[in-house]
Amino acid sequence: MTAYLLRRLAISLGVFTVMSVLVFLGVEALPGDACTALLGRSATATKLAQCRAANGLNASVLHRLIDWASGLLHGDLGFSIRRGKSVVDIVMPRLRNSLALATVASLMAFPLAIVVGVWSARRKGTRVARAVDTLSLVLMTMPEFVTASVLWLLFAVWLPLLPGVTMVSSTASLLDILPNIWLPAITLALVVFAHVMRSMRASFLVTEERPFVEAARARGIAERIVVRRHILPAALPTPINVMAVTAAWLLTGTFVVEVVFNFPGLGRIAVDAISDRDTALILALTLFGLVVFIASSFVSDAVTRALDPRMRAQVAS
Repeated sequence: MTAYLLRRLAISLGVFTVMSVLVFLGVEALPGDACTALLGRSATATKLAQCRAANGLNASVLHRLIDWASGLLHGDLGFSIRRGKSVVDIVMPRLRNSLALATVASLMAFPLAIVVGVWSARRKGTRVARAVDTLSLVLMTMPEFVTASVLWLLFAVWLPLLPGVTMVSSTASLLDILPNIWLPAITLALVVFAHVMRSMRASFLVTEERPFVEAARARGIAERIVVRRHILPAALPTPINVMAVTAAWLLTGTFVVEVVFNFPGLGRIAVDAISDRDTALILALTLFGLVVFIASSFVSDAVTRALDPRMRAQVAS
C-alpha cells in the first residue's frame, strides 16, 4: 500500500507540473492582458507601454513562465495588478469563506445522503422511495442557478427568514458571515445530496446481489448485521469517490451559486478575475482547483483501497 501511494503521489506531482505549465500558457494566450483591462478606455500606446514595463509584461512568455514558476516554488503566488495587492492577501480570506461554505454544505448533505440512500435501496419499489428517487433526479438535473433562485425567492422574499444577498466584506469575521451562509449552503447541499444519495442507493442494490451477501443471509445472520458488516463496507467505496469529487467541486465549482447570493468566496473572485484579465489571480485560483481535485482523488483512492479487501490484495500482488 505504501509503495502504491508513493507511486500515486509521484504521478500527481507530474500531473500538477504539466497542468501548471498548460494553465500558464492558456492564460497567456487569452486576448489582451492585465494592463488593457486595468486602463480600459483610457488605454493609449504610451500608457500601455508604461504599465507593461512597470509590471514586467514586456518580457518573453518563457521568461515570465520561469519567474512565475520560481515564485510558486517559494510560495509567492504573484501580485494582482488590478487590485494592487498580493494574490495571497486576496485569496486567503475568500478561501476561508469557501471552506466554511463547503463544510456546512457537506455536513448537511453527506451523512443524510448515505442514510437516505440505504433507506431507499432497502425499500425499493415503495411509493415513498420512488418519490425520493424522483426528487433526487430532479435536483441533479436542475441547473444550480434555478435551485438558488427558487430558494432565494422562498426564504428571502416570500418567507424572509434568511438574507438573500451577502452584504459583508470578504474579510469580515465568520460570525458576521455565518447568517449569510445558509442559503448558498442549502443550495449546494441539495445538489450534492442528490448525487451521493443516488450513488449510495445504486451501490447498495448492486452489492446486496453479490454471492457473499446471499451466503451470509443463507447462514441465518440477522439482516441488520448483514447490512452493517457485509453490504455497507463493500458498497461505500463508490459513494466515497463521489463524495470526494463533490467535495472538491464545493471548493472550486460554486461560481454560479456564489454569484447569485454575492457570497465572498473563491467562486465570486474567480468570475471577477477573469473579467479583469487578472493573470496572477486566475493562475492561483486555477492551480488551487487543480490541487484540490488531485488531492481528493488521491485521498478517495487511498480510502477506497483501505475499505475494499479485494483492492488491497491487488496492490499487494
